[in-house]
Amino acid sequence: MILALRQKLRRFLKRTDGSITLEAILYMPPILTLFLISLVLFDGFRTNNLSQKASYAIADAISRETVPMDDAYLSGMEQVYTEIVGRRAGYGLRFTVMRWSDANDAYLVDWSRVRGTLISNTLTDADLAGMEDSLPILQNGERVIMIEARTDVNVPEGLRKDDDTWAPPLAMRIDFDKFEMAANVITRPRFSPQVCWEAC
Repeated sequence: MILALRQKLRRFLKRTDGSITLEAILYMPPILTLFLISLVLFDGFRTNNLSQKASYAIADAISRETVPMDDAYLSGMEQVYTEIVGRRAGYGLRFTVMRWSDANDAYLVDWSRVRGTLISNTLTDADLAGMEDSLPILQNGERVIMIEARTDVNVPEGLRKDDDTWAPPLAMRIDFDKFEMAANVITRPRFSPQVCWEAC
């Protein structure tokens, strides 16, 4: 009995005929899934690159201002961002001017404003206290401008997880529903010691 099984197994391993259809059925779903995932990741990092460039452009423009900011100016900066990144997905922008205070031994917010839908709250002094590790070291009274950008990445419907029963081929579960890129830029005012909001 065992000898017969060995002979059958040996004959099976030596055979070279077969059907490409069966192999295609097995290999094509994961290959197509990986191809789609690579496209999504490429687009995501391309979007992140554009978001960083737009954030640097906005930070540089604001750093050169010598007159107070207002809502109209920030709306213009929002338009700059959407023109560079594109209007394909949701975005959020937060503009914050902060300073270091030796007396308080803390970062303090001069002003903070938001645009878009992905960032809903302005920064407060308490928020900055939790971010100290990622903020630059400043001298007493020195001010910096921080631009924070968040951008959604469009994901094809076939890769989205709409409910708990969804699974792409071979049950590869990757949650692309919350695919969001972030860019943060901090710069100093160039031509004046501070950038004011509406009045200095």
